[in-house]
Amino acid sequence: MFKLDARGYIAIAEIVIYIPILVTSIPLVFRHGFTRKAGWIFLVVMAIIRIIGGVTHVLSEQNPSNTNLQIIFNIMESSGLSPLLVASVGFLGTVVQYSLENNPLLTRALRLMGVLGTVALILAIVGGIKTGNATTQSDLDSGTNFRKIGAALFGVLYAAVVLTTLFCLQNKGRILHYRRKLLNGITMALPFLFVRVLYAILSAFSPSPRGFDADGEPILVPSSSPLKVFNSTTGSWEVYLCMAVVAEYIVVLIYTTVGLRTPLSKDEVVYAHGSLGYGMQDVQPLTTAEGGCYSRSDEGAGFARPSY
Repeated sequence: MFKLDARGYIAIAEIVIYIPILVTSIPLVFRHGFTRKAGWIFLVVMAIIRIIGGVTHVLSEQNPSNTNLQIIFNIMESSGLSPLLVASVGFLGTVVQYSLENNPLLTRALRLMGVLGTVALILAIVGGIKTGNATTQSDLDSGTNFRKIGAALFGVLYAAVVLTTLFCLQNKGRILHYRRKLLNGITMALPFLFVRVLYAILSAFSPSPRGFDADGEPILVPSSSPLKVFNSTTGSWEVYLCMAVVAEYIVVLIYTTVGLRTPLSKDEVVYAHGSLGYGMQDVQPLTTAEGGCYSRSDEGAGFARPSY
Protein backbone atom coordinates (compact mmCIF):
# COMPACT_ATOMS: atom_id res chain seq x y z
CA MET A 1 0.00 0.00 0.00
CA PHE A 2 1.23 3.50 -0.92
CA LYS A 3 2.02 5.21 2.40
CA LEU A 4 3.78 8.50 3.06
CA ASP A 5 4.63 10.48 6.16
CA ALA A 6 4.35 14.28 6.40
CA ARG A 7 7.69 14.79 4.65
CA GLY A 8 6.59 12.50 1.85
CA TYR A 9 3.54 14.67 1.19
CA ILE A 10 5.75 17.75 1.31
CA ALA A 11 7.96 16.09 -1.31
CA ILE A 12 4.93 15.55 -3.56
CA ALA A 13 3.97 19.20 -3.07
CA GLU A 14 7.47 20.25 -4.16
CA ILE A 15 7.19 18.16 -7.33
CA VAL A 16 3.87 19.80 -8.12
CA ILE A 17 4.99 23.39 -7.51
CA TYR A 18 8.40 23.14 -9.17
CA ILE A 19 7.22 21.63 -12.44
CA PRO A 20 5.52 24.96 -13.38
CA ILE A 21 8.64 26.80 -12.21
CA LEU A 22 10.74 24.65 -14.53
CA VAL A 23 8.39 25.24 -17.44
CA THR A 24 8.39 28.98 -16.77
CA SER A 25 12.13 29.30 -16.16
CA ILE A 26 13.21 27.77 -19.46
CA PRO A 27 11.68 30.62 -21.54
CA LEU A 28 13.27 33.10 -19.10
CA VAL A 29 16.67 31.66 -19.93
CA PHE A 30 16.02 32.18 -23.64
CA ARG A 31 14.68 35.66 -22.95
CA HIS A 32 17.42 36.96 -20.65
CA GLY A 33 20.43 34.80 -21.50
CA PHE A 34 22.04 31.41 -20.89
CA THR A 35 25.19 32.72 -19.28
CA ARG A 36 26.12 32.10 -15.66
CA LYS A 37 26.39 35.86 -15.28
CA ALA A 38 22.71 36.32 -16.18
CA GLY A 39 21.61 34.00 -13.37
CA TRP A 40 18.41 32.70 -14.91
CA ILE A 41 19.82 29.29 -15.79
CA PHE A 42 20.12 28.57 -12.07
CA LEU A 43 16.35 28.79 -11.64
CA VAL A 44 16.13 25.89 -14.08
CA VAL A 45 18.80 23.99 -12.15
CA MET A 46 16.97 24.76 -8.91
CA ALA A 47 13.67 23.41 -10.23
CA ILE A 48 15.31 20.22 -11.54
CA ILE A 49 17.02 19.61 -8.19
CA ARG A 50 13.77 20.00 -6.27
CA ILE A 51 11.84 17.74 -8.65
CA ILE A 52 14.50 15.01 -8.49
CA GLY A 53 14.70 15.40 -4.71
CA GLY A 54 10.95 15.08 -4.35
CA VAL A 55 10.72 12.01 -6.56
CA THR A 56 13.59 10.19 -4.83
CA HIS A 57 12.18 11.09 -1.40
CA VAL A 58 8.82 9.54 -2.26
CA LEU A 59 10.48 6.45 -3.76
CA SER A 60 12.73 6.15 -0.71
CA GLU A 61 9.75 6.03 1.62
CA GLN A 62 8.38 3.16 -0.45
CA ASN A 63 11.79 1.42 -0.44
CA PRO A 64 13.39 2.19 2.95
CA SER A 65 16.19 -0.31 2.39
CA ASN A 66 17.41 1.47 -0.76
CA THR A 67 20.24 3.62 0.56
CA ASN A 68 21.01 5.05 -2.89
CA LEU A 69 17.64 6.79 -2.97
CA GLN A 70 18.25 8.19 0.50
CA ILE A 71 21.66 9.50 -0.52
CA ILE A 72 20.24 11.16 -3.65
CA PHE A 73 17.41 13.00 -1.94
CA ASN A 74 19.70 14.05 0.92
CA ILE A 75 22.14 15.51 -1.60
CA MET A 76 19.32 17.25 -3.47
CA GLU A 77 18.04 18.68 -0.19
CA SER A 78 21.38 20.09 0.92
CA SER A 79 22.56 21.30 -2.50
CA GLY A 80 19.38 23.07 -3.62
CA LEU A 81 20.32 26.26 -1.81
CA SER A 82 23.46 26.78 -3.89
CA PRO A 83 21.78 27.53 -7.25
CA LEU A 84 19.38 29.91 -5.49
CA LEU A 85 22.23 31.92 -4.00
CA VAL A 86 24.32 31.80 -7.17
CA ALA A 87 21.24 32.93 -9.14
CA SER A 88 21.05 35.93 -6.79
CA VAL A 89 24.70 36.69 -7.57
CA GLY A 90 23.98 36.42 -11.28
CA PHE A 91 21.02 38.80 -10.98
CA LEU A 92 23.23 41.33 -9.20
CA GLY A 93 25.65 41.02 -12.10
CA THR A 94 22.78 41.85 -14.45
CA VAL A 95 21.71 44.78 -12.26
CA VAL A 96 25.11 46.50 -12.52
CA GLN A 97 25.45 46.08 -16.28
CA TYR A 98 26.07 49.35 -18.17
CA SER A 99 26.32 51.32 -14.92
CA LEU A 100 28.46 49.96 -12.10
CA GLU A 101 30.17 47.04 -13.82
CA ASN A 102 33.41 48.97 -14.39
CA ASN A 103 33.98 49.11 -10.64
CA PRO A 104 36.90 46.66 -10.30
CA LEU A 105 36.17 45.86 -6.65
CA LEU A 106 32.54 45.05 -7.40
CA THR A 107 33.49 42.91 -10.40
CA ARG A 108 35.99 40.89 -8.37
CA ALA A 109 33.48 40.52 -5.55
CA LEU A 110 30.83 39.10 -7.87
CA ARG A 111 33.30 36.62 -9.34
CA LEU A 112 34.44 35.54 -5.90
CA MET A 113 30.84 35.09 -4.80
CA GLY A 114 30.21 32.79 -7.75
CA VAL A 115 33.25 30.70 -6.84
CA LEU A 116 32.15 30.63 -3.21
CA GLY A 117 28.74 29.26 -4.19
CA THR A 118 30.37 26.53 -6.28
CA VAL A 119 32.70 25.51 -3.44
CA ALA A 120 29.79 25.41 -0.97
CA LEU A 121 27.84 23.22 -3.40
CA ILE A 122 30.74 20.78 -3.77
CA LEU A 123 31.14 20.54 0.00
CA ALA A 124 27.41 19.93 0.44
CA ILE A 125 27.47 17.13 -2.14
CA VAL A 126 30.59 15.52 -0.69
CA GLY A 127 29.12 15.75 2.80
CA GLY A 128 25.88 14.14 1.65
CA ILE A 129 27.68 11.28 -0.09
CA LYS A 130 30.06 10.61 2.80
CA THR A 131 27.23 10.73 5.34
CA GLY A 132 25.01 8.43 3.31
CA ASN A 133 27.77 5.91 2.65
CA ALA A 134 29.28 6.06 6.15
CA THR A 135 30.11 2.70 7.71
CA THR A 136 32.07 4.01 10.69
CA GLN A 137 31.66 6.87 13.13
CA SER A 138 34.74 8.50 11.62
CA ASP A 139 33.16 8.49 8.13
CA LEU A 140 29.94 9.92 9.56
CA ASP A 141 31.77 12.69 11.41
CA SER A 142 33.77 13.53 8.29
CA GLY A 143 30.63 13.86 6.18
CA THR A 144 28.99 16.00 8.86
CA ASN A 145 31.99 18.31 8.95
CA PHE A 146 31.82 18.81 5.18
CA ARG A 147 28.15 19.74 5.51
CA LYS A 148 28.91 22.19 8.30
CA ILE A 149 31.63 23.94 6.30
CA GLY A 150 29.39 24.09 3.24
CA ALA A 151 26.53 25.57 5.26
CA ALA A 152 28.86 28.14 6.82
CA LEU A 153 29.97 29.19 3.32
CA PHE A 154 26.32 29.58 2.34
CA GLY A 155 25.99 31.97 5.25
CA VAL A 156 29.03 33.94 4.12
CA LEU A 157 27.71 34.05 0.55
CA TYR A 158 24.34 35.33 1.75
CA ALA A 159 26.06 38.10 3.72
CA ALA A 160 28.00 39.04 0.58
CA VAL A 161 24.77 39.16 -1.45
CA VAL A 162 23.22 41.49 1.15
CA LEU A 163 26.24 43.82 1.15
CA THR A 164 26.32 43.93 -2.66
CA THR A 165 22.59 44.63 -2.77
CA LEU A 166 23.02 47.50 -0.32
CA PHE A 167 25.82 48.92 -2.47
CA CYS A 168 23.55 48.77 -5.52
CA LEU A 169 20.72 50.44 -3.61
CA GLN A 170 23.05 53.26 -2.59
CA ASN A 171 23.91 53.77 -6.27
CA LYS A 172 20.43 53.11 -7.58
CA GLY A 173 20.33 56.39 -9.49
CA ARG A 174 23.07 55.13 -11.81
CA ILE A 175 21.35 51.81 -12.55
CA LEU A 176 19.24 51.47 -15.68
CA HIS A 177 15.47 51.60 -15.36
CA TYR A 178 14.42 47.95 -15.70
CA ARG A 179 17.49 46.71 -13.85
CA ARG A 180 16.23 48.74 -10.91
CA LYS A 181 13.12 46.58 -10.94
CA LEU A 182 15.29 43.48 -10.81
CA LEU A 183 17.18 45.04 -7.90
CA ASN A 184 13.86 45.63 -6.14
CA GLY A 185 13.02 41.95 -6.62
CA ILE A 186 16.32 40.87 -5.09
CA THR A 187 15.71 43.20 -2.14
CA MET A 188 12.23 41.74 -1.60
CA ALA A 189 13.62 38.20 -1.66
CA LEU A 190 16.42 38.77 0.86
CA PRO A 191 14.35 38.27 4.08
CA PHE A 192 12.97 34.96 2.84
CA LEU A 193 16.39 33.92 1.57
CA PHE A 194 17.76 34.66 5.05
CA VAL A 195 15.24 32.25 6.60
CA ARG A 196 16.22 29.56 4.08
CA VAL A 197 19.95 30.03 4.71
CA LEU A 198 19.42 30.06 8.47
CA TYR A 199 17.60 26.73 8.26
CA ALA A 200 20.43 25.23 6.19
CA ILE A 201 22.99 26.29 8.80
CA LEU A 202 20.94 25.07 11.76
CA SER A 203 20.24 21.80 9.96
CA ALA A 204 23.94 21.22 9.24
CA PHE A 205 24.80 21.76 12.90
CA SER A 206 21.89 19.69 14.26
CA PRO A 207 22.79 16.38 15.92
CA SER A 208 22.77 13.27 13.77
CA PRO A 209 20.09 10.75 14.79
CA ARG A 210 22.36 7.83 13.92
CA GLY A 211 25.85 6.70 14.76
CA PHE A 212 28.06 3.62 15.08
CA ASP A 213 29.15 1.64 18.09
CA ALA A 214 32.67 0.38 18.77
CA ASP A 215 32.04 -2.65 16.53
CA GLY A 216 30.91 -0.49 13.62
CA GLU A 217 27.24 -1.42 14.00
CA PRO A 218 24.73 1.36 13.25
CA ILE A 219 22.84 2.67 16.28
CA LEU A 220 20.29 5.36 17.03
CA VAL A 221 21.69 8.28 18.98
CA PRO A 222 19.20 10.12 21.21
CA SER A 223 19.78 13.83 21.71
CA SER A 224 18.40 16.58 23.91
CA SER A 225 19.86 19.35 21.78
CA PRO A 226 17.36 22.07 20.82
CA LEU A 227 18.86 21.98 17.33
CA LYS A 228 17.42 18.53 16.66
CA VAL A 229 14.15 20.07 15.42
CA PHE A 230 16.12 21.52 12.49
CA ASN A 231 17.42 18.19 11.22
CA SER A 232 16.36 18.04 7.57
CA THR A 233 15.41 14.35 7.71
CA THR A 234 14.26 13.61 11.27
CA GLY A 235 13.48 17.05 12.71
CA SER A 236 10.17 18.87 12.91
CA TRP A 237 8.39 18.73 9.57
CA GLU A 238 6.51 21.93 10.45
CA VAL A 239 9.80 23.82 10.87
CA TYR A 240 11.13 22.26 7.68
CA LEU A 241 7.99 23.25 5.76
CA CYS A 242 8.04 26.88 6.91
CA MET A 243 11.76 27.66 6.99
CA ALA A 244 12.95 25.56 4.05
CA VAL A 245 10.18 24.76 1.57
CA VAL A 246 7.93 27.82 1.85
CA ALA A 247 10.71 30.40 2.30
CA GLU A 248 12.64 28.97 -0.63
CA TYR A 249 9.58 28.86 -2.88
CA ILE A 250 8.74 32.51 -2.13
CA VAL A 251 12.23 33.51 -3.27
CA VAL A 252 11.89 31.47 -6.47
CA LEU A 253 8.43 32.91 -7.09
CA ILE A 254 9.70 36.49 -6.65
CA TYR A 255 12.56 35.92 -9.07
CA THR A 256 10.34 34.21 -11.62
CA THR A 257 7.70 36.94 -11.46
CA VAL A 258 10.30 39.69 -11.86
CA GLY A 259 11.83 37.83 -14.80
CA LEU A 260 8.47 37.54 -16.53
CA ARG A 261 7.48 41.17 -15.98
CA THR A 262 10.79 42.93 -16.60
CA PRO A 263 11.96 43.53 -20.20
CA LEU A 264 15.65 43.87 -19.41
CA SER A 265 16.54 44.05 -23.11
CA LYS A 266 14.95 47.50 -23.32
CA ASP A 267 17.68 48.83 -21.03
CA GLU A 268 20.30 47.82 -23.56
CA VAL A 269 18.58 49.74 -26.35
CA VAL A 270 18.05 52.82 -24.18
CA TYR A 271 21.66 52.71 -22.97
CA ALA A 272 23.00 52.50 -26.53
CA HIS A 273 20.84 55.38 -27.76
CA GLY A 274 21.57 57.45 -24.67
CA SER A 275 25.31 56.89 -24.99
CA LEU A 276 25.32 57.94 -28.62
CA GLY A 277 23.17 60.92 -27.76
CA TYR A 278 25.82 62.09 -25.30
CA GLY A 279 28.52 61.80 -27.92
CA MET A 280 29.94 58.47 -26.76
CA GLN A 281 30.95 56.98 -30.06
CA ASP A 282 32.93 54.15 -28.43
CA VAL A 283 29.94 51.90 -27.79
CA GLN A 284 30.83 48.41 -28.96
CA PRO A 285 28.68 45.27 -29.23
CA LEU A 286 29.07 42.80 -26.42
CA THR A 287 29.56 39.16 -27.23
CA THR A 288 26.92 36.67 -26.19
CA ALA A 289 29.27 35.33 -23.50
CA GLU A 290 29.47 38.80 -21.96
CA GLY A 291 25.74 38.81 -21.49
CA GLY A 292 24.58 41.92 -23.34
CA CYS A 293 24.32 43.94 -26.48
CA TYR A 294 26.46 46.99 -25.81
CA SER A 295 29.47 48.01 -23.78
CA ARG A 296 31.97 50.85 -23.84
CA SER A 297 35.54 50.07 -24.71
CA ASP A 298 36.77 53.12 -22.80
CA GLU A 299 36.42 52.16 -19.16
CA GLY A 300 37.87 55.43 -18.02
CA ALA A 301 35.02 57.53 -19.41
CA GLY A 302 32.00 58.36 -17.27
CA PHE A 303 28.75 56.55 -17.79
CA ALA A 304 25.97 58.54 -19.39
CA ARG A 305 22.64 58.37 -17.63
CA PRO A 306 19.97 57.89 -20.29
CA SER A 307 16.62 59.59 -19.93
CA TYR A 308 13.68 57.25 -19.56
